[in-house]
Amino acid sequence: MSLRAIEHLLKQKMGLHSSTVGSGTISQAVKQRMRDCSVTDINDYRNIIGQSTTELGALIDTVVIPETWFFRDAHPFAAFSDWVRCEWLAGNPTLPLRILSVPCSTGEEPYTLAMCLADCGVAASDAQIDAIDISSINIQKAGTACYSSNSFRGTDLRFRDRYFDPDGTHFQLKDDIRDRVRFEKLNILDPSFIENRANYHVIFCRNLLIYFDRPTQHRAIDRLEQLLTRNGILFLGHSETSLLRERPFVALDFSRSFGFRNVENTEHKITTTTPHSSRKQAQVRKPDKPAPASPLPFADNTGKSRQPGRNTVAAQDDDLLQRAFQLADQGHLDEAANLCEVLLRQQTGQADAHYLLGLIREAAGNPAAAERMFRKVIYLNPDHYEALAHLSVICKQQGDTDDAQRFHERATRAQHRNQGTSG
Repeated sequence: MSLRAIEHLLKQKMGLHSSTVGSGTISQAVKQRMRDCSVTDINDYRNIIGQSTTELGALIDTVVIPETWFFRDAHPFAAFSDWVRCEWLAGNPTLPLRILSVPCSTGEEPYTLAMCLADCGVAASDAQIDAIDISSINIQKAGTACYSSNSFRGTDLRFRDRYFDPDGTHFQLKDDIRDRVRFEKLNILDPSFIENRANYHVIFCRNLLIYFDRPTQHRAIDRLEQLLTRNGILFLGHSETSLLRERPFVALDFSRSFGFRNVENTEHKITTTTPHSSRKQAQVRKPDKPAPASPLPFADNTGKSRQPGRNTVAAQDDDLLQRAFQLADQGHLDEAANLCEVLLRQQTGQADAHYLLGLIREAAGNPAAAERMFRKVIYLNPDHYEALAHLSVICKQQGDTDDAQRFHERATRAQHRNQGTSG
């Protein structure tokens, strides 16, 4: 047996395709676990993980190191809050709101959703958030709801002041938010994933599918689609939206949210929601209590409005870029790429256009082209955090751990500088 046999087992058990994280990453994780288990022969270790689910879980935890924080990519959470306020509360007077976060990692995403609901005035009894992850270590950490400063990024941390209590060098989430989330260790590819599980009105499944090969991606999407109610909302990662191209989903009218509405029932459906437009006005449900001035980082800037008085040429460029992002949100990647190329012919120094092209090339399975785009971004804007983060991941997938670490460190420094200049 060899490393390839272990890679095959990981794919079989968790759907992980070795090319997405790089054989080098898996090899390093295997060597670390072998040291921890005092095993010197890789064939012996392969036999151990074939028999011990505990050790297999430990290997998975070592391979899949979580990189997440509260309100990561604020646009999807802004879109979610907008949907709750404008559609859900207006159209569902008695129905409890059911939400799924998978994979939930160490809890930042589902707890962010809980804060959004609290900010919208939704009572804890009126919503349920299920959070699922394959890693027992992630689930254990999420359950503590205690986080270091690394989980709080960006310039607006009012939500931390409101929903967390300082605990030494860490921050403890308050119980009224913590108790809104129910955690569970489970694999999305496990047959039991959809058994005896009621449907969800909203599912967040961001940046999981990128680790799967194409057949496994569609298996996972099939299960998510089965679990959504009619008109339910599915949020994916930016590189995953093209998977919905031939499926009954339509993009939300909210830029960069990567959110999609399910417009067709499936056999698994056991509940449905009625579009709020067909409800009587008298049936509007009021929030649990008046929502205070929002402490959430996107409260004052959802991206839906524009400031007047801009230079006309700059406004036209921004409109073109905004349209390109909207097309990408909707899964029309070729059209979005064409608009980016038009814009770059007019103005070669548009870092955001290069960045979007990089995302599109990455989604199309062309990491080399994506890397070229992201390198152009950081040439134009050395502190472009997202481009640096993507370059770190790409280098890691290619087995270039030195460059991956270098870009990761640059991204961290860029983030701190951006916070300092904006704060």
